[in-house]
Amino acid sequence: MQKLLALILSLSIVYSIDPSMVQLSTEKIDELSQSNLGKFIIEMAQTHAEMRGPLDDLVTAIGDLEIELTNELQQLEDDFTRSTNQHQVTQENLDINIGQTEINIFNQKDFIEAILLPSIDQTNQKIERLNGFMNDNRDALSRETLARQNQHQAYLDRVSEHQGAISAVDEALQLINSLINGNIAFSEKATIHQAVKRVSNKIQKTNTVHPLVEALLQLTQNFSDQGQAKKIRDLLQDTRNQLVSSLNQENTDEQQIQTTWEARQKTLNNEYQEFKRSVLEATYVLAAYQNKLKSTQEALALNELDLQNYKDSLQQDKDAQAQETQIYNELKAQYQIQLQTTRNAKEFVNSAEFSTVIRNKLNSGGLV
Repeated sequence: MQKLLALILSLSIVYSIDPSMVQLSTEKIDELSQSNLGKFIIEMAQTHAEMRGPLDDLVTAIGDLEIELTNELQQLEDDFTRSTNQHQVTQENLDINIGQTEINIFNQKDFIEAILLPSIDQTNQKIERLNGFMNDNRDALSRETLARQNQHQAYLDRVSEHQGAISAVDEALQLINSLINGNIAFSEKATIHQAVKRVSNKIQKTNTVHPLVEALLQLTQNFSDQGQAKKIRDLLQDTRNQLVSSLNQENTDEQQIQTTWEARQKTLNNEYQEFKRSVLEATYVLAAYQNKLKSTQEALALNELDLQNYKDSLQQDKDAQAQETQIYNELKAQYQIQLQTTRNAKEFVNSAEFSTVIRNKLNSGGLV
């Protein structure tokens, strides 16, 4: 079939150049005789002339070739249509994947930049602030504990001073009572004055009852009767009472201060525990944010890789389609040329000019 096509192409090229030609020259017949297939067609034509019948076989062969070429061209177009449709589906799917992946990448980047990174930064700042609060809390506890220790030591010192003053007053009372009771003579009143001076020295550290002590000092410098002695005793007793009252107030104040301090300690420790709990909670939240950031970044990297793969696949499919289209166009052009040539040959073989030339050659002695 292909050899026959080559012959017909040659015939078409020769006789389609000038459509007005009505006779075939001897040279054209001789030229046709140069090929085996051409000789076969001439022999068929000679048989046709001798039998004076139609060149059915030749016409049928050319017709079969036309049908075959037409079918092959149709198959080529069908295959190309299916391939084009498949490329279209593939490219549409890739475009959808690219679009969805680009949306995912945008959302992931936005999630990282607008939510995760600010949240991580804010949580870090929160942890830093809480750690600062905890440090300040412990500093405050240490500072106030030291102040409380100094305060308590000052209280103990005042208690000791009060107790020393009371003891001195008791000693002076014992002496004045001995004088009043006659156990010692007025000639020994200097001893009482010295005792009162000791009381004065002790009381000076307590910052209490100075006016009474001054009066006692003046009275004990020079007294000579029982009335003055009793007055001194009363003043000493008042002094003692005030010292005892002052000591009791010191104890009451210390108890209140200790109660307040214990409450303050509890508050500071509760605040510290709350800060610590908040730090642990913020640390947990920070770890969750960091894990989410890591997983999002990994997903983002995969999406970016997928996006590049989708784009590469799309370009490869387009390149393949372009190559297939080029091959299709080239094949289609060849088929169209061959088909047109076949139709020209078919028309020429069926023409009266072809039959006349064959008969004239036979009458003059044969075609070959």
